[in-house]
Amino acid sequence: MRFEISQEPKDVRPGDIAVMRLVTTKGAAKWMCGTVRCFTDDEEDPAIVLTTGKIPEYDGYALVFGIRPIPDVEQLAVDEDGEVAA
Repeated sequence: MRFEISQEPKDVRPGDIAVMRLVTTKGAAKWMCGTVRCFTDDEEDPAIVLTTGKIPEYDGYALVFGIRPIPDVEQLAVDEDGEVAA
């Protein structure tokens, strides 16, 4: 299986894996990741809701990147007899 990675929050969709980071006041980094379930209904700045129900952005986390699995696709062709061939 292949994956597509994006650092743009607008590109993240339900089913993607979101990797989030929080930099503490002492400069340490805390990480959180999970599958995106949906987004909050804030039209101006929707936040990611994980399948666990957590909303990391409300706790100060920021999206680092989203990972989207891309299923492997088999290329098919049609021969001169109209038959599908792999």
